[in-house]
Amino acid sequence: MARDNDIDFKQMALVVVVILIGAILTFSATRESVRSADDEARARFQSAAALYVNRIKSEFVHGLSSAEDLFHYYEAYDEYNDTTFNRMVVASSALNRNRKVVGVVIAVDDGNRADFLDYAREKNGPDFEISKPWKIDMPAEPGARSFPFLYAWSEDEGRAARWRGLDFGAHAQINTFFEETLANGKPSGILLPQLENKKEGCVLLAYPFARSRENATGLVVQLVDLPRMVQFALESDRLAGLNATFSSFWGQGAFQQTLGLVDWKLSEEATPSPEEKPWVSVREMEVGNHTWRVAAWAPYSQFKADYSAAFIAASVSLLLTGLVVFIVWSQSQRAKRVIDIVNRRTRALKEAHDELEQHYKLLQNLNKDVEEARRSAETANRAKSEFLATMSHELRTPLNAILGFSQLLQEQALGPIGDPRYVEYSKDINASGTHLLSIINDILDLAKLEAGKIRIEHKVLSTRSLVERAIALMSQQAKGKGLDLRSEFASNMPDRIFGDELRLRQILINLGSNSIKFTNSGSVVIRLHPKPFPTGQAGWVLEVQDTGIGIPEEKQSTLFDRFTQVDTALSRRHGGVGLGLAICRELVDRMEGKISVRSTPNVGTTVRAHLPLEIADTEDDDDGMI
Repeated sequence: MARDNDIDFKQMALVVVVILIGAILTFSATRESVRSADDEARARFQSAAALYVNRIKSEFVHGLSSAEDLFHYYEAYDEYNDTTFNRMVVASSALNRNRKVVGVVIAVDDGNRADFLDYAREKNGPDFEISKPWKIDMPAEPGARSFPFLYAWSEDEGRAARWRGLDFGAHAQINTFFEETLANGKPSGILLPQLENKKEGCVLLAYPFARSRENATGLVVQLVDLPRMVQFALESDRLAGLNATFSSFWGQGAFQQTLGLVDWKLSEEATPSPEEKPWVSVREMEVGNHTWRVAAWAPYSQFKADYSAAFIAASVSLLLTGLVVFIVWSQSQRAKRVIDIVNRRTRALKEAHDELEQHYKLLQNLNKDVEEARRSAETANRAKSEFLATMSHELRTPLNAILGFSQLLQEQALGPIGDPRYVEYSKDINASGTHLLSIINDILDLAKLEAGKIRIEHKVLSTRSLVERAIALMSQQAKGKGLDLRSEFASNMPDRIFGDELRLRQILINLGSNSIKFTNSGSVVIRLHPKPFPTGQAGWVLEVQDTGIGIPEEKQSTLFDRFTQVDTALSRRHGGVGLGLAICRELVDRMEGKISVRSTPNVGTTVRAHLPLEIADTEDDDDGMI
């Protein structure tokens, strides 16, 4: 009896020890889970705050980049005026989205005021005058330069008219920012006090430039509606509930502007007090050449810690404690269960191993089938390419004879033909044969590209000669439709470069012929100008712009596909099978370039080939060695 009591006492003591250890482990695991939940909630907020700041910064960077593109067009285009400026802004969503005003301001002092007014009246009309804002809280210092708007765009045409000619630099803080940006020569942005509506806050983005032809300096400015832009860029479930206070500084700290946003709206509400346990993250954001301070914050409930893991940890710890207690009382049964589980798992693993071996053998057989199918497809593709190349050569031989004889009949080189209708018939035969020969040449080029038989040459060529020869070949086609076919070269576009003159001419003629074909009135302009790639590699742009019928946006993504026609009815009227642009894309890809299209229906189309640029020195020219 005493022995049994002793055993019971030992078992009870063991149970008490297990319970104490379980309680300690439960407390430790629960406390660690609570700490992990708090850290996770803090990390989620920090990640959301970083995403909040990065998206806003991305919108500003994109806006400044679009302003740079707008200036380059402004610099390259001699006939630029207010209408052209408005059209360019409307065509660029990065410039007109969430913008109150987009414009060009020019730095004007007593020395160039008269020249500026003459130029502005030439571009905007004789009524153009420089005006002062109706209310100036802090006027610029006497003798400071003016910054009137030469061009101004706004969704509100009345606002655009009011701002055109307005001296935006009459405000001291804005004048200081403009002078600071021009001195640095780098784009920048600041928060702007409310100028017309006190319920709206704006961001002033400025891209400085110096226009050589007019010997003028100025800035492309954008007034961004900050609440609308933030709501557009950030409205998502992950970022909902985030608020922020933005602060920007300029004039070496002399000026500061702060704006707060709560639920996408301007607010003077301050960050909640520490007693409310808000989430707060203060970050710096580079906007051009200026550094902003952004304090992102959210109520504690928005990123509330999830303590379900702590509850689960406590429950599991208690359950394990009870399980250990149960194990102490049922040692023998546990051993039997463990052995039984081990045996079942062993059988299951063996069955799984056998099944995996069967799947492995099946996959090996499938790989063999796939490899055989791939080889068969490659063989069929090579046979198709060789057949197309052979048939194209075989077709071109008799077709050239047909074209030659039809040309003889058309010109009556062997003597007059009795009936003039035969002359007309010979013209039709020649025109149809020429069209068929063009299609066969396209098919042959495509077959050569697929077979890898076209090699891109690397020789010295003259860009001006390249364009002039292409225009000479297309001039008759343009003249027949009454179109203005011309070329424009950027002043810094080199004449002698390395490239494949034959393939570049083929690309240029394909693009130019397409533009002439689908343009009924107006002009077709070929432009060349240097432009580096985003990676920093030197590059140049070959651009063909027309005032034709344009291409719907939903058709532009398939424009460079093979045998693709934008409009079947137009294709039947103008001819073609949809291979020209596909060949252009293949050739541009072989040259390690990129081809793109921008088009607006009933306005016109611009096709741009961006190619690597390698300038040729005089000693690189083989002709110079003869």
